[in-house]
Amino acid sequence: MAELNQEHMTKAQKEYLRKERTREMRQQLVSFGLMIFLTFIAFGLAALEVIPAQFTIPIVIGFAFIQVILQFYYFMHMKDRGHQFAKLFMLTGFYFALAFIVAFIYIVWIGAPVN
Repeated sequence: MAELNQEHMTKAQKEYLRKERTREMRQQLVSFGLMIFLTFIAFGLAALEVIPAQFTIPIVIGFAFIQVILQFYYFMHMKDRGHQFAKLFMLTGFYFALAFIVAFIYIVWIGAPVN
């Protein structure tokens, strides 16, 4: 990376690089804090049994999905350039996972005949 060779950079370039790194670190810390908060909420919902299990499970799965997106976006740097091929594979995987889940739910709950 050319940006790591700071001995040939102007003062303005160094300042810009410092601000960009500070902004990225702030985003990562906020994302990490949000993930920790979602984890505590999920543990609280499961441990305290505040609401019935049929509502707790989808909420916890939703929190997990949000955390996966945050992990990919911030900590695996999917927001940066050059990751289009990896994004395509992940989106394809998400599509097939969602299709499998919908088909499974249909077969188990809706498609099963009642005697």
